[in-house]
Amino acid sequence: MSKLMDLDHWRRARFAGKPPSMTTVRRWCREGHVPAKKMGGTWFIDLDAERRQTGNPLVDAILEA
Repeated sequence: MSKLMDLDHWRRARFAGKPPSMTTVRRWCREGHVPAKKMGGTWFIDLDAERRQTGNPLVDAILEA
């Protein structure tokens, strides 16, 4: 089972100092830039999937297949 963290807690933990706005992070979720799931109108970050990301979209796509 994946570990999920709500969006606001994730952005504050992930970005030291001044985190990006909630609007920006929601857009990242919608566009698939971060591994997120929407449940009941609330976005959650899949922490396990985020750890598996390499930062290279091509490599990530191949590893997911």
